[in-house]
Amino acid sequence: MRESGHAASMRFLIVDLSRDFRSVVAGMLRARWPAAAIEEWDPRERGDPGIALQQAGYAAVLMDIEPDARDSLAWMARMLRQPAAPPVILLTETGGESLAVQGLKAGAADFLRKPDLTGERLVRSIEDALREHEARRAEAADATPSYQRARPLDAERIGAPLQGDEQRIPGYRSLRKIGEGGMAQVYLAEREQDGLQLVLKVLDQNLRANETFYKRFMQEYRLLAGLHNEHVAHIYDQGFAGENPFIAMEYLSGGTLATRIHEGMTSLTALRIASQIARALDAIHAHGIIHRDLKPANILFRDNGRPVLVDFGLAKSLFTNATLTRHGMVIATPRYMSPEQCLGRTADRRSDLYSLGVIFYEMLSGRRLYEGEGPAGLVYQHVHGPIPQLPARLAGYQGILDRLLAKAPEERFQSAHELFAMIAI
Repeated sequence: MRESGHAASMRFLIVDLSRDFRSVVAGMLRARWPAAAIEEWDPRERGDPGIALQQAGYAAVLMDIEPDARDSLAWMARMLRQPAAPPVILLTETGGESLAVQGLKAGAADFLRKPDLTGERLVRSIEDALREHEARRAEAADATPSYQRARPLDAERIGAPLQGDEQRIPGYRSLRKIGEGGMAQVYLAEREQDGLQLVLKVLDQNLRANETFYKRFMQEYRLLAGLHNEHVAHIYDQGFAGENPFIAMEYLSGGTLATRIHEGMTSLTALRIASQIARALDAIHAHGIIHRDLKPANILFRDNGRPVLVDFGLAKSLFTNATLTRHGMVIATPRYMSPEQCLGRTADRRSDLYSLGVIFYEMLSGRRLYEGEGPAGLVYQHVHGPIPQLPARLAGYQGILDRLLAKAPEERFQSAHELFAMIAI
């Protein structure tokens, strides 16, 4: 998170019974924000910390949820009802996952375990909470959806303009190449009519004559053009750059889920992201769309920290019998394929939920499902392998994981809505 002009005046409230632990947390905060004002609060001596918020101006509250979770949750609920309430991050020594879910459903920004707490993890949690908090305040003040807000290009982030082979597409300017995949090159551009920053995906010219790749590329626009959801990439336009088709879509500058998994995340952050992905799947499934290639690289983040589904090149509409693959042909990414995809059978909504289960396991454990296997081994394990058991500290999530990774579709969650309703936080 970039330094802001008010960084020097940031204030934090630490609510905990242990003076020693409060001092440790204060030291972690000052290592990141040296000039921060920090108030320590002993609830045994001073009671409900909500009265401290009457002074206002706290950037965040760090509060121990033990020994009486009911009191802590009640205090937090009263804090969050105040108009200028800051984000609240809960801390625990021994609390289980059910307690964590209660806290997050009650409005906590995150839930951190004291034995695992490091300065880096604490700072990342606070910065994520502040980013989300600021985004919610901005959205409350501006009814314009984030994907419709014009922003200046960040030249430092995206690098220098292309030379020589720069794509030229009527109606767009300032193109820079920012990536490429199996089917397309990806460019960052501004729409001339309003300066809106967006991404142009241009089909690789070597694939233009391949009817299957061409149709697969074009269907992304057709499937998503009428879908507007905060967790699904917004599609603006489709056209041709010479003979090569392009799609204009929302620019997502917050990086990929693959990067965040590599950096590490708390289990409750993993649960929150899983619930947001479930919301996105619920939205596309309601429109008759199955993603079929859900993986961390296809989940990007907005600046406000919210995950967004991208790359629907392998998606399928449930409202048509048309298919762009031969029966039995493997087309998705083996590491995240459902057992029915591995067997070449028809994939439905529950196949996307299996892929989400694989991603959820990675987010929780920091490891890949069936690690060390090649493509053929992964296919076998998805069909026949055991569902991995999470370590004791994550055992509260095993039930969710078991239902997501069930080999038989009928034994999984039957819809993304069912999953979302269970874990929504």
